[in-house]
Amino acid sequence: MRGWLLVVLVTLLVSCSKHPEVDDFKQIQIHWNSLDPAAEASELKDNCVIDITSKVMSAPEVIKSKLVEITYEVAYYFDENGALAFDGRCSDTRFADLQECSWIATCSAGSTSVVKFHNER
Repeated sequence: MRGWLLVVLVTLLVSCSKHPEVDDFKQIQIHWNSLDPAAEASELKDNCVIDITSKVMSAPEVIKSKLVEITYEVAYYFDENGALAFDGRCSDTRFADLQECSWIATCSAGSTSVVKFHNER
């Protein structure tokens, strides 16, 4: 009986010590650059930046990317409809043609932000 209990305890300890591996982790940096002082001062900006960051990081284009690290330069401003518009590009221009290296997003009060990668334009 003790031998069986020992085997169960060892098995339990070994299974609890295993950690799931993160296969699709991407190191992502986003540099936000306002093209308009009004956009920088907008009450929407912080919530939009948080929401758009989350959407970019979880986008299938980014997750499936062969790049391990992606740095975006994002210009933001008010568009003609009064929404905050964001234009994201990979900082490393060698990858400019990659699907995950070009996206646009809009964000306005009362609606969800939308992120479109260049293949969806």
